Amino acid sequence: MSRMILLTEGMSNPEEAKTATGLLRYRGEEVAAVFDSACIGETAQDVFGVGGAIPFVDSLDGLEADTLVMGIATAGGELPGAWRDIIADALRSGMKILNGLHTFISDDPEFASLAAEHGGELIDVRRPPAGLVVSSNEARNTPCFRVHTVGHDCGVGKMLTALELTTAVRGRGHTAEFLATGQTGIMITGSGIPIDAVVSDFVAGAAEQLVLENRDKEFLFIEGQGSLVHPLYSGVTLSLLHGCAPQAMVMGYDPTRTTIRHSAKPMPPIAEVIGLYEAMANVMAPSRVVAVAANTASLQESAARELLVSLGESLGLPATDVVRFGCEPIVDAVLEERRRVGEGAED
Repeated sequence: MSRMILLTEGMSNPEEAKTATGLLRYRGEEVAAVFDSACIGETAQDVFGVGGAIPFVDSLDGLEADTLVMGIATAGGELPGAWRDIIADALRSGMKILNGLHTFISDDPEFASLAAEHGGELIDVRRPPAGLVVSSNEARNTPCFRVHTVGHDCGVGKMLTALELTTAVRGRGHTAEFLATGQTGIMITGSGIPIDAVVSDFVAGAAEQLVLENRDKEFLFIEGQGSLVHPLYSGVTLSLLHGCAPQAMVMGYDPTRTTIRHSAKPMPPIAEVIGLYEAMANVMAPSRVVAVAANTASLQESAARELLVSLGESLGLPATDVVRFGCEPIVDAVLEERRRVGEGAED
């Protein structure tokens, strides 16, 4: 088993360090430390709310680890210049560098030279596979039940929700697969396609390829990206939606957000966004939103429970926070939708 150090230097916050947070939650037993000199004396649990007693460090010396992971996911995905010396030190120690940024470190002459000299390895998770093609609109004809986690905004927990639902549905006795479409999900599961690094013509085809490769499962949970109403990422969101052709969608939602992240654009009402997703999905295949996965981390428990009840009543959908209260209401909705769709196909 590999031992990882998560590099988040200067960016140890939930918005920028999404990759680190995801790995702490789902591969925490492989994490030796988090690297950020501003957080010495604190633990991963203190800073990220997950990870237990995993410490912060400001040096690679003396750590039993073989992999340095770029633990951030920022808008634009550029490598911070201040990190170059840290990466170089890791390579001199013969470490593997796992990079999910848009900046490809394997193309960097200095890093490539150090890796070759000291036996290190450079892995760019966001480099898309060769041979991707345009969609043939075949995903909708597969026998698996396709569930797509979509977002009111970016950074609302689409990946986490899809992972939790996959585990829960397996626990109900079904075969299920999580299909990673972003760098963090790929690092967690070891497979997937980094959709936002794919040439735009081939995004739907890449999503379709993931579905076709896993068509033998009963349920597929396809990780969503961005949001249809996001001015930066909507193109990726729509192509992914059309490529995977879901029969059901789960809406990710942050009730405290008033403006779309990375913009000053006001958040549109969630009911309007649900309608937009359903209209766009139905261009390819019948689909509807069956539940809401809300991120209530910034609310007190009583306020969170009250909000979920109100949200569910106003939308006529089950609503839960899958981290705080579990995902069983969403699992019930997904299983019921599959039954309903199956009955419709028999008529």
